[in-house]
Amino acid sequence: MGILWFGGAKKLDDLKVKDLRKERTRQEVEQDQLIARIRRAGSEFDGYLDAASEPGTTNAEVEVAAYKMDRASRRKAKAESNLQNVITRIQVVDSTIDILEQRKELEKRGIWKVISDMDEDRLQEQLEKFASERKTRHLGVNKIAEMLEIDEMDVKANRSSGFRKAREAILTARTSREEWRNDR
Repeated sequence: MGILWFGGAKKLDDLKVKDLRKERTRQEVEQDQLIARIRRAGSEFDGYLDAASEPGTTNAEVEVAAYKMDRASRRKAKAESNLQNVITRIQVVDSTIDILEQRKELEKRGIWKVISDMDEDRLQEQLEKFASERKTRHLGVNKIAEMLEIDEMDVKANRSSGFRKAREAILTARTSREEWRNDR
């Protein structure tokens, strides 16, 4: 497979900073696209919630909206998961660039030989650990929030938990709107 998702790269010596920077740019574009997907899915979810929670909405319309909200929620969760992978790749690429840029200093201390002699799997593992340490030490960034976990299907009603949550959110919002309008 190769380290850092580069098919032919088996050792650090096989990697070039120029190629890593191109890979980082490619990952940043992917990151931007995933963020846009997450926002669209969130807006879609909110739109269905808003429309379906209007007083007078039929049960059939509520159920259709709940299914669509569930689908939007699943797309958002998948995009968030993919975004986590992209962020990890960017961090690993950044840490690898740092290592390559410090090559002369690492050679002086005898560390480069140890790193360059590592097998592919061990090197990948070390680069990922270095990325994690680099993130905490230099950036002070907390871990990214856990991704939403959505059950596949609610066994009893043959509906997903996302559907049930979406339907409940619609009905709660509808009740709140009706109470607000009645109080006016």
